[in-house]
Parts: sequence; C-alpha cells; structure tokens
Amino acid sequence: MSKPTQQQLKWADMEIGVIIHYLMDIYNPEYKAIKTVGVREHMPASIFAPTKLDTDQWIAAAKSAGAKYAVLVANHCTGFSLWPTRDNDYSIASSPWKDGKGDIVGDFVKSCEKYGLKPGLYYSTGCNGYYGISDADPDTHPGTPRYDEYVKHVNAQLTELWTQYGDMFEIWFDGGTIPKEKGGPDAAGLLEKYQPDAICFQGPKGHAHNVRWVGNELGLSPENCWAATNSDEAAFDGTFNVEEAGVGSPDGKYWWPAENDMGNRRSDAFGGGWAWRAGEQDKVYTSEELLECYLRSVGRNANLLIGMAINRDGEFEDAKQFEDFGRMINEKFGKAKAETSGRGKHIELDLPDGALDYVVIREDITNGHIVRAFTVSIDGKEVYSAKCIGHKRIIKLNGARGKKLTLDITESAGEPIIRDMGVY
Repeated sequence: MSKPTQQQLKWADMEIGVIIHYLMDIYNPEYKAIKTVGVREHMPASIFAPTKLDTDQWIAAAKSAGAKYAVLVANHCTGFSLWPTRDNDYSIASSPWKDGKGDIVGDFVKSCEKYGLKPGLYYSTGCNGYYGISDADPDTHPGTPRYDEYVKHVNAQLTELWTQYGDMFEIWFDGGTIPKEKGGPDAAGLLEKYQPDAICFQGPKGHAHNVRWVGNELGLSPENCWAATNSDEAAFDGTFNVEEAGVGSPDGKYWWPAENDMGNRRSDAFGGGWAWRAGEQDKVYTSEELLECYLRSVGRNANLLIGMAINRDGEFEDAKQFEDFGRMINEKFGKAKAETSGRGKHIELDLPDGALDYVVIREDITNGHIVRAFTVSIDGKEVYSAKCIGHKRIIKLNGARGKKLTLDITESAGEPIIRDMGVY
C-alpha cells in the first residue's frame, strides 16, 4: 500500500488552487498553434500590449476564492513566453509591454508571496507553435531532427524557469511529458536537480511528489476517488487511461492523488473555458455552480484547481465570481456546529438542535488509505455509505435533524484514524 509524501500531504490540505491563463490566443481567436504539418506559424510578439496587467489583482482574486496555491501558464502551445527567456526572441522581451523590460513570471511570484499563496508554473513540453512541434503530430515526434532540436530549447527554458524564481510548489505538465529515454526533454533530471520538492501534475513517473489528472475538466471526481493508483501510464508518458485515472485504487502502488482542473468559464466558452473572449460573461460559472464543483472534488478526496481567464488588457474581470464563491465556502464550512475526532471503527457525534446541511469527515491518510468502506447514520438510520474517505469527504444532509450521528467503518486495512468529523 502506497503512502503520501509530506509534500503531498501539504498539497491535500490546501484543497483549492487556481491556474492562470493569459494566452496569446486571445489576441487572435482564429489562431491555431499547429496548423499544418511541418509549418511554423506564430503571432507577432508586438501584439502583446496589456494596459491593466497587475498580478496583485490576479492573486488577490484567487485568495478571495479560498485558493492556497496558484499556477501560472508561463508558456502555452503558442510558444510565447511570459518571462524574458534567453532561449529565443518570442517572449514579452520582444513586446511593447514595459518596453520589453517586464517579467510576468517574476511579478506573479512576488504577488504570491505578498498574498500568502504558494506559486507554481505550467510549461507545455508537448506543443509549441513557435517551433512547429506537437507530440500529436506524426511528423514531429521524438527522433525526428526538428523534435530533437526542440528538446534542447525545452531543457533550456525549463532550466530558466526552475532556477530564476525560487522554489515552486506545483509544476504542471499538460498531458504529461515524454521521458528522456524515449526522446523527450530531461524533465525528470532537471526536476531532481532544481525543484525536487515540487508537486508535479502529470510529472515524470519517477518524481516523488506527483499528482494525476482526474480525467475531465468539469470539477467532477468519481464518488470514490482513491489517491493511489496502479496505472503505469496515467499520462506520464503522454498516454492516458481516463477510467483508472479517475477512480484509482486503495492499494495502488503509486500515491498520485487527483487534481480536478476546470475553467472558471463553461467548457463551451473560448478555449474550452480556459481563455478569455469578449461577450462571454454569460458563460462564467455561478458561485453556486462552483460550490457544487467543490463538493464533488474536494468533497471526494481531490483538489480543485480553478482556471482564471485573463482578458486582453491583463485583467481578471471575473473577480466577483471568486469573491462570491469564497464567501459561500466560508459561510457554509467556516465553523462546525459540532465536531469530534477519534480512532477505531465506530465514532459518535452528539448533534446540535436544528437542521444540518453537511457532515465533513477527514481521515488521517499519513499511512495511506486505511478506510475502505463506511456508513453514516443519524439516530440509527443510515443516511449515506461509500468506500473512500481519504483527505476529505463532504456528505449532504439536506436539512436532516437528530440527536446522534455515527460513523461506522465497515472495511479497513488497519486501525482507522479520523482527524475530524463535523456537521455544518
């Protein structure tokens, strides 16, 4: 049975993060990073000219939503870099913004420090419009001269990102990264050298602190979402088994907990909800919808990573959505009406008077998944049953009333330890 690392335990306790998308695509919605096999095409850096860009505004909004960490998309499929890379001329250094002297990655890290969020970075190793590369293109795969040349640029840019901005809490590999032994970049070696303690979303298989994709971009975990998995693929080499990624296995040999990534706009919005486009305010999720995503992600033993679509001027204009969501979380889960903790297979909680909306249960997962099945009852009547508790399980009580709530562990792999169990 696999167990989490200390970094993975810290990550689970953070529960909510954001991933910030400020993409060149928003300046030309018709642009495709890779249009034709063997053809490079990219938008000129000169069109990147925000007038309201303030990373403090981004991170303040993220904090208002309850986020504890933030991931910035430093280089997406266009190949445009949000830091003044020395590797090529396609970056903000070639743009009119701040006369080419700005550094969004650096500003982002400073804003995270200012507001108390842990910083992270996304870098696309598998798709780059500037170099005309896509892992999905059979003519630009590892072993071809173009791809082999591209790998040198990836290694150089990853080295810059991972050495110039301090320790990263989370590093994002979208769709995994092809390992060096199969012709891909040396992500594993560079991680070990420069960012060994970083949580990695779909990182190299040998990395100690990986997390996995849940299998959708809807804020939706399966009812029982185990943090461990037996899948050897799970996107770490560019392939993916969605069913295994979502459910996992309590006895899985890898402790790779699930992260639910979703745009703050609906999937039918521009860029699948990840990117901004004018006139799409009706596609912004309501705070009530984000709450439901929280319940079925964080409330099912996974983290919730919410996208932030930044507009052309460099502003996050959906800040009220985040404020309302964060306020709703605090109102509903800020303070338990009654709470307990304990060891063993039977735990009781005396209930206060009045209607109850939720019971929240957290298992001590230091030694892995001990609880394998459980039931919750009020005054002897079962109201819920499932298999996985994990880091957190949130159960709707729908206004139930009673005198006593009981948790019964019906299957376990040792003595269960419940960190806390509270009603709200």
